[in-house]
Parts: sequence; structure tokens; C-alpha cells
Amino acid sequence: MDIRDRVRLSSLLTEYGALLTDRQRDMLNMYVEMDMSLFEVAEETGVTRQAVLDAVRHGADALQKYEDAVGKVALKDSILSELDKLTASDEGLRARLGAIYALLEG
Repeated sequence: MDIRDRVRLSSLLTEYGALLTDRQRDMLNMYVEMDMSLFEVAEETGVTRQAVLDAVRHGADALQKYEDAVGKVALKDSILSELDKLTASDEGLRARLGAIYALLEG
């Protein structure tokens, strides 16, 4: 999994993580957010590496299905991209829109 995949999965986990099972959410959090290896997650949770891999895959698939249905992460990314374009040449405007950036990125 490359860095873009991890960033994407982290965004999905932030938005939809509460919809996962506790096990999937915890293992995905350790794997993605804490940057632990599958082996490290397995040791921490007392299961096999394969069990961690299955939980991570199923959790990631579920998160993507939620995003496909709702589209919150894509919308947020689109809004941030448009704000970047609007404020690229106007620092005063960027400062005034700082609160919106904070809401969307937070």
C-alpha cells in the first residue's frame, strides 16, 4: 500500500470509521494511522497475520462502499481543491477563508 492509498484510507476511516465493526476499526487504525505492520497488529491483538489482513481488507472494502454511496470524502476534496484555486493568487482571500479550510480539513 503506497502513501496515497494510506492517505485515502485514512480519510475514509475518519469519515466512516464509526460504521465499521470495532475489530475492523481498531485494526485499520493500527495499520493505517499508527503505521503498524500486519505482523505488529497481529501481535497486539492476539490474532494471526491473516486475520488482520482479512479485517483490513474487509474494512477497507466497506469504507469504499460507504464512500461510493455517500460521497462525503470526494465532495470535501473537491471543495478544498476549488478553494485552493480561488485563493492561489489572493492571500487576503485565503486568510478570510481560513475558517472554512479549518472546518473542512479538521
